[in-house]
Amino acid sequence: MAVRTYNDWLRNLLVNVECVLAFDTAADFLGLTNGGYRPLAQIFVDKRQNIEGTEQIVVPSLKMIECEERNGLICTTVNRTIIDLLEQNGDEQIIAESLANYYEEHDESFEGLAIPEYLRPRFEKYKMMALKYYEE
Repeated sequence: MAVRTYNDWLRNLLVNVECVLAFDTAADFLGLTNGGYRPLAQIFVDKRQNIEGTEQIVVPSLKMIECEERNGLICTTVNRTIIDLLEQNGDEQIIAESLANYYEEHDESFEGLAIPEYLRPRFEKYKMMALKYYEE
């Protein structure tokens, strides 16, 4: 019996779909989170498409999104994903976990992140949570 991973599921779901992985889905795909069940794949699209199992965020142009190809799919970059999570101010655990994992992966530093000034207060809040995330 073959094991089917989340990333395999995403690749199968989005094969030949013009989109960019977004928000929680991007964080999962990039390994910023420790995984979890997500009933819908969040994707940026420039026109709504009939793709069951997705939450589509329509944007004027996919070319304007800071993204990269990774493991067969187009995904927001790590920095863009973290900025998007902070802007969305969604699930606190996903944001804190993403920052904690980034911190661990980058030799206990947030140096590589370019956080816009208007998000600094929110970043500082989640940064404190991230620093304590793996202490328990």
